[in-house]
Amino acid sequence: MPTTASRAHADVESLEALEAEWEALWREDASATPFQSPHWLLPWWRHVGKGEERALAVRDDDGRLMGLAPLYVYTDAGGRRHLFPVGIGTTDYLGLLARQGWEKAVAEAVLERVMHWRDWDVLEWPQLQGTSALLSLPGVEVIAGEPNPVLALQPPAAIPKSTLANLRTCRNRAARAGTITYELADAGTIPAYLDALARLHASRWKERGLPGVLADEAVRASHAEAAPRLHAAGVLRLHGLRLDGELVAVLHVLMHRRRCYYYIGGFDPRHAAFSPGSLLLAHAIGEAAREGAKVFDFLRGAEAYKYRWGALDQPMFTLRVRGGLR
Repeated sequence: MPTTASRAHADVESLEALEAEWEALWREDASATPFQSPHWLLPWWRHVGKGEERALAVRDDDGRLMGLAPLYVYTDAGGRRHLFPVGIGTTDYLGLLARQGWEKAVAEAVLERVMHWRDWDVLEWPQLQGTSALLSLPGVEVIAGEPNPVLALQPPAAIPKSTLANLRTCRNRAARAGTITYELADAGTIPAYLDALARLHASRWKERGLPGVLADEAVRASHAEAAPRLHAAGVLRLHGLRLDGELVAVLHVLMHRRRCYYYIGGFDPRHAAFSPGSLLLAHAIGEAAREGAKVFDFLRGAEAYKYRWGALDQPMFTLRVRGGLR
């Protein structure tokens, strides 16, 4: 833990150069999620990020990496200069990383450093858990964000009876439609699964007259780079459901520290009668429990379907700070 003889020093460093230390810090931080790993954020920055990188590495007096805040400055069309965390927009859980006992010191060092920059107008840092040390700093504005509905898996998940009954109906209909099989992508099939996910996700959103997030070429490129890295790190679970050999539903799920995160999914609307998306989601929840996950996290957004599985809201917050020194 920091003492008067061991202080936190925050300096701008390159995310690329920090990768090895960053991964070690991510694995040590008990509160970290897959979305704070270099495997997720480096591809995001390479393909999606626009602006000037300002990654703050927080080190002790001996030069050891004690915390990390990947940030960047982005100027919008109106000339407003935003200081954002890397990953904003398509990423959930954007808190900083810190070694145990250094959370407050890292948060203080980060805010003190950014307040001396003169080239931003507003710092907006969404998707923070209530336990984030950033939220307790003086002079910051804390705003309630979109909740993350989560389903407790231990003791066994209390999925509502109505949902279980609907699943039985869907399984019966699926059995009449053809042969149903469940699969998990391996290293060699990741590209095919990602292509199917983008296609199925787009088909579903097309019915609503919207493109969907995976219509963005930069987002797809980010996932194409991140997925193999996440798989190699033991985090990625790409679940698939096939009907008579055809991939008709895909779920992108991440598993880390006994918590399962449902990021995005897609299913073929031609087979909506037996709800392949719901069947695959039930399968993914069961597999997460089998792996020892305590929680199935539906991530941000209060969509009605999440609560039909028995999920309960986990509050999330946005930190806002006005202007650096002038």
